[in-house]
Amino acid sequence: MWTGMGPQWSGTGARTVMELVQQAGERFPGAPAMIFEDGLVVTYARLLDQAERFAGYLRERIGPGERVAVMIGNRAEHMIAWLAIVATRGTMVSVNPAAKAHDAGHVLRDSEAIVAVIDPEHRRLIEQLRAECPALREVVVVGEPEPDGLSGVAAGTRPLRFSASDAARSDITNVYYTSGTTGPPKGCMVDHEWWLRTVDVLLRRVPSGPSDRQLCCLQFFYSDPGHQLLECLQVGGALVVMRRFSVSRFWDVVRDHGVTQILSFSSIPVFLLKAPPHPRDRDNRVRVARHLAMPPHLHRQIVDRWGFPWVEGYGITEGNLVAGMPLAYAEAMVGSGSIGIPVPELSLRIVDATGRDVAPGESGEFLVKGPGMFRGYLNRPAATREVMRDGWLHTGDLGRADSRGFLYFMGRSKDIIRRSGENLAAAEVEDVLRSHPRILDAAVLAVPDEERGEEVKAYVLPVAGESEATLSPDEIVAFCAERLASFKVPRYIEYRTADFPRTPTMRIQKELLRQERPDLVAGVWDRERHRVGRRA
Repeated sequence: MWTGMGPQWSGTGARTVMELVQQAGERFPGAPAMIFEDGLVVTYARLLDQAERFAGYLRERIGPGERVAVMIGNRAEHMIAWLAIVATRGTMVSVNPAAKAHDAGHVLRDSEAIVAVIDPEHRRLIEQLRAECPALREVVVVGEPEPDGLSGVAAGTRPLRFSASDAARSDITNVYYTSGTTGPPKGCMVDHEWWLRTVDVLLRRVPSGPSDRQLCCLQFFYSDPGHQLLECLQVGGALVVMRRFSVSRFWDVVRDHGVTQILSFSSIPVFLLKAPPHPRDRDNRVRVARHLAMPPHLHRQIVDRWGFPWVEGYGITEGNLVAGMPLAYAEAMVGSGSIGIPVPELSLRIVDATGRDVAPGESGEFLVKGPGMFRGYLNRPAATREVMRDGWLHTGDLGRADSRGFLYFMGRSKDIIRRSGENLAAAEVEDVLRSHPRILDAAVLAVPDEERGEEVKAYVLPVAGESEATLSPDEIVAFCAERLASFKVPRYIEYRTADFPRTPTMRIQKELLRQERPDLVAGVWDRERHRVGRRA
């Protein structure tokens, strides 16, 4: 069902990330590589020059495979530092700029980073952590003005020209710490081929050129902005960068900077849709939005309101791109809930708990195998062996395929609630809750129950101006009962007055919700009693 995509590696023929960037700098020197929402423009030539200068500085400080932690927000020096580190055959370790002592300390210690490159506001935090991080030898603080904030430390050193870099395709370029559900986050290692595979598939899926501009509304420390930048560099386009995601600024940035492609995740379109309609909603140049985790019941509204296709996809850091909706089927599949079909050159199986392949329509775990997979978890060979068995990556994600081969994501295997012998997906209940016009977002967790094994607890974040006083638990329960089987209707409901803890891709961090207090139902509304639940 993939038509007109071209053969493998026709999207990019670069052998390494360095080669892609160096060739782009030569082909499009004066073109904008990054356009920030506040007006800062970084050309291809300037991006390459600054990265080569900082690479020259790092060349004397790190060796192949040694790790550099980067804790920088959405400013140009993040990308400059990344490219410089990789050019020296080092490995960048991304640290969330919102991290505090506990989580940042874990990443620094576990990765054994020897250099840290940070924003000025993180100087005090990193200095506090140095005593716990014996491997950390040097801290580089980004200066001003942007994008020349690393030029000061690089002054007097000879640049490392990317054309002379001896980076190898198999070098580990990045370590991304994935959220842990049963333990601390694990460092997921990726190499040049991982990046180039992503660029190749995405450019074959949505052919692009110098007139294209991609919107980046995510934080740079996540992996997606990196491949967005590389996609743009490959074809001569530009990355339009929001410093932070904002509903109120989103469409102004899209219109003002001529955005033609959007990458979107999780709750982003829900937030956008719940903003009041605007006469200029369709005043945009966007050709397509690639989205992960589109709420099926809102898909048609989203497409109709802004006037361009929002196509589903699915991927994980360990397995790279896994599935996507072909553009030829985008309109017909609106609202279906399908994440598309396996991307080219990828093998995918759906298996039950015994490892048996299931029939179409039956649910099971996604197993994938193909080019550009992750290289394992840093310092965790046992964890790597647990997910990589017989050449197949066991994703831990549940789904099914219909008779035509379209795939449907059904949730994490660890996000299935087992209530009185019935299995239900938290994601299904969340979709229903989010469809309520006065609920902005929701999260559903399993909580222990003596009689039923597990019960369903829902956290709801009402839209502005709403609260438990105006949107009662009884109303929420009745809304769910009209749309779900009785065993799926939440028993416990807790209201949020502040936003959920989130990942950089706007996914709710459920593991942090579970850690908020020992008893997750103490003081919480209980539909079986119509009063507060048991006290701790």
